[in-house]
Amino acid sequence: MQKNNRIIFTSALLILVLLSACYGLYPRVRLESSDKNVAILADYREITALAKNSGLEVDEAVRILIRSGLTGLMVSELTGETINHGIGHAEIKSANENPNGNEGTVINIKPFSEHRELLNEWLRLRFAVSDDRKGPILLAMPFNMIKNSGIIPDVDGLEAAKKAGLKIYYRPAPSPGHLSERAALMLRKVNEKYKIDAFTPSGEYVSGYPDVSALANASKELGIPVAKVEFSRQVGEPQLNALVSPNILSLHSVTNEEMTSRRISRPALRDRMIRAAVERSVRLLLYRTAPMNTANFKFSDYAQEIRLLGEALKNHGFNLAWPETVYAEARLAPSIFAAAAMSAILMFTVWCYLVRMGMKSSRRKAIIFGLSGIVLAVLVMKVSIITRIAGALTAPMTAVEGSLLAMDEAKKRRVIPAFIFIVTGGLALASFFSVAEYMLRLKTFSGVKLTLVLPPVLVLLHDLKNRIHPESLIQFLSRPPLWGELIIYGMLMGAIGFAVLRSDNVANISGLETTMRESLEHLLIARPRTREVLIGYPSLMLWVFLVRNNYIARLREIFRIGAVLGFSSVVNSFCHFHTPMTMILLREFNGLWTGLIAGMLIVCVIKFAVIPVLRLIRPVIS
Repeated sequence: MQKNNRIIFTSALLILVLLSACYGLYPRVRLESSDKNVAILADYREITALAKNSGLEVDEAVRILIRSGLTGLMVSELTGETINHGIGHAEIKSANENPNGNEGTVINIKPFSEHRELLNEWLRLRFAVSDDRKGPILLAMPFNMIKNSGIIPDVDGLEAAKKAGLKIYYRPAPSPGHLSERAALMLRKVNEKYKIDAFTPSGEYVSGYPDVSALANASKELGIPVAKVEFSRQVGEPQLNALVSPNILSLHSVTNEEMTSRRISRPALRDRMIRAAVERSVRLLLYRTAPMNTANFKFSDYAQEIRLLGEALKNHGFNLAWPETVYAEARLAPSIFAAAAMSAILMFTVWCYLVRMGMKSSRRKAIIFGLSGIVLAVLVMKVSIITRIAGALTAPMTAVEGSLLAMDEAKKRRVIPAFIFIVTGGLALASFFSVAEYMLRLKTFSGVKLTLVLPPVLVLLHDLKNRIHPESLIQFLSRPPLWGELIIYGMLMGAIGFAVLRSDNVANISGLETTMRESLEHLLIARPRTREVLIGYPSLMLWVFLVRNNYIARLREIFRIGAVLGFSSVVNSFCHFHTPMTMILLREFNGLWTGLIAGMLIVCVIKFAVIPVLRLIRPVIS
């Protein structure tokens, strides 16, 4: 009777948590269903070079790309180095500044430029030169000091975008330290003449760093969103994004250096763009030409790729149009229902773990835990540090309880109840943290890496305490280690460490894994996560098989830990708050059935092939 009451209470609690989480997630799901505009961007200077090599006029090339699906042009502020290479309407050279003989730099707008008057005005504004002359300016700085600094906007690109009716994605360059506010001034001036639709500072650092307020203020006053570049390591970029949040659009781009060094094929590049839009809610896609126009890459090839990318996006339900800053308008905020759902899951999982570790349950303790959950729900709404700690602990504790629930008894099939429990916990987490700061990745969720490390440790301690492993912790530590244990547990620690280093990192993926991922994406739409399909569910199936047949008792723990890593991955999927909720749910469902099938196949191979062979070698397997 007591067991039935416990099941009823747990089921009722999970239903209430699920209903509260769904209520908290409704604004996010509604926003995701309406946020369907995706813009394909091209670098104006890359188009210019490609059109020239193909014998096309730039205007004609732009018109062809618009028909293919192009939405906007990336136009950059020209630096001293690009001007020194002959690009744009200015000339630059070193000079000796009289009378003291210090080295300086002369900048001049080309005499026959049709934009000479405008560019002369902008040039003087950029460097705070107050003379009324229209000729060259002399800067008391050597060329090396300004070669990476912004000089004048690329007016050709601005004109091309305006003439074609394309949106402008602008890249203001850094300024010399004492002129840091001039980048913001030029942003304002360019926006007066050519409407800017989004911008991202270029260069290694944001102009003015560590004080990036000048550009942030210009963004807010002009209503120009900042395009947040995925995986950017630009100095000052997080500070700028924090100041302008939530007036932000997410952008995905692959640099020429990355395409060359990693040998990214053109189909793979297109697939990366599609994944960015589908899986990570990226709405600006900067699609580059082949690096240095290599491999006989032609303009017609590029136009065809733009068309194929556009068609693929349309097939996924997107519109080829300029996106809105939906997070700025939605004003997402966590509800008390979401806070209650997350707090309930945390307190329930902590209670369950303590009971599993030997704590005696009582009505008095249950009431204390219940009241603590209510207080915690209020605190997570009010105190930011409590919010971070509660979120960081809810994720791993959900993984721990779900794992132990799945492996309570090998003879009982509890995979589906455990999966439902973890999904419920994941939805509770997602409902609370579905706010702009986390969905735009301006803040990092503290529980992702902790969920990869803490659950294996807690489950191992649980198994040693409760003698699920045939030895106690004292016996395990007091005897000499077995070589098999050392090898297997060494492999386990290496796998955990690799998983931690690989989390949120796209740079350490092998070519074989990349190919497998792409195949699964084409087949299943939502690719299941590798740790679930190849480690988690197969480890669970192997553990059940080994326990039922009483095989290798001392080494079975490795498969329990492997199953924990898989369930931890399920929780972590819900902590990717930038991924659409429908994609997360589909991915986890696909991971469940594909992982179970993979585990069954592995068990069948071991049972009907490996074990018969071993029995021929060794009469008894123990």
